[in-house]
Amino acid sequence: MNKEDSLQFVHERLRHNHPLAREFRLRPAPRVTRRFAIEIEQGEAHVFETVDASFAVRCNQGSVWITHDGDPRDVILMAGETYRADRTDALHLFALAPSVLEIEFEDEVTQH
Repeated sequence: MNKEDSLQFVHERLRHNHPLAREFRLRPAPRVTRRFAIEIEQGEAHVFETVDASFAVRCNQGSVWITHDGDPRDVILMAGETYRADRTDALHLFALAPSVLEIEFEDEVTQH
């Protein structure tokens, strides 16, 4: 799976797992932790519209800037550091240098 496919999958699963999408279920679905490693170029930006406390970014190489809509804080991750979302507002990520990131979140187990 290439970077674009991986990021598209993450976005789709985060939208699917949004609390409003789960509101009408009788029983919670089983969940699994998913992790994706991606390389991003300096200056590359990504917005994750729907995140929750299970969403985390680990910077394995390089550095990234992270913020949420409406949050005055700026978070800079350097290699070896991790950020776990503490808000559900859209998360903005910007590569300050070429970076290798691990993106982690909880996802519902899907039945095929």
